[in-house]
Amino acid sequence: MINKRSILFIINPISGTGKKKIIEGLLNKLIVSDDIGFEVKYTEYAGHASIIAKDAVESGDFDTVVAVGGDGSVNEVSSSLIGTNVKMGIIPTGSGNGFARHLGIPLKYELAIKTIVKGISSTVDSAVVNNRRFVGVAGVGFDAFISKKFDEAPTRGFWTYFKLALSSYFNYKEKDYTIIADGNEVVLPAFIISFCNSCQWGNNAFICPNAVTHDGNLRLAIVRKMPLYALPGFAMRLFNKSIGKSKYYQEIVFKKACIKKQENLLHIDGEPIEEKGDLNLQVNPASLNVIH
Repeated sequence: MINKRSILFIINPISGTGKKKIIEGLLNKLIVSDDIGFEVKYTEYAGHASIIAKDAVESGDFDTVVAVGGDGSVNEVSSSLIGTNVKMGIIPTGSGNGFARHLGIPLKYELAIKTIVKGISSTVDSAVVNNRRFVGVAGVGFDAFISKKFDEAPTRGFWTYFKLALSSYFNYKEKDYTIIADGNEVVLPAFIISFCNSCQWGNNAFICPNAVTHDGNLRLAIVRKMPLYALPGFAMRLFNKSIGKSKYYQEIVFKKACIKKQENLLHIDGEPIEEKGDLNLQVNPASLNVIH
């Protein structure tokens, strides 16, 4: 039985730009209330955060579990909290922090911790692609290809991602995809197809500005390959939330969809995944309680 708030912080020591060493010190400095107890655990390998969060739920010892990391850490922790009464907190320390930015969670560590201490939360939707849960953005095509390259890169951050994308753009080919969304079938050429529960990839790159996490819908953000001269204008639209006005962009709103996939690579909340066969997508409304 929990007699006071009890928070578990799950820290990914290698995500983002490597500044997580200061987090534990800030927790000891900022969480001083007798009504709040906390523990800290560090992940040791990919997927470990999901296991730690699952154990925390099953133990009944914590009312809040906090992901300290990037979108990959958020995905791992949230996947074990979806459908439970345990609240999720986020201290964004990753390269892009797309889901945290979408929810307006402060990027400054101190402010993020103070937000968790306040404990104000709301329920948000989550999503499933085949048997894999996600809360932000997943997808196939060029962004999945770049997510794999980024995962293998020796450095992190926006400029690493940007240079990888620019150097790979011209050799990556557009493909035709068969999409069945809420029973309606279309065949569309696409360079990128993003499956959006939230609105951005990260770093305020808004791949789907209309996406919200509480409307019971998902969105497909479909991007055509464009000539070189169109790239600067499209990039500007990506960052000023006007991508919907581009002739190279299309959006499909749905609750269930199937994508007849052309390749085995996708990304889920920025993490590259190998997945054979068709992709079946479904929204899971109001399934995760998040502090923000």
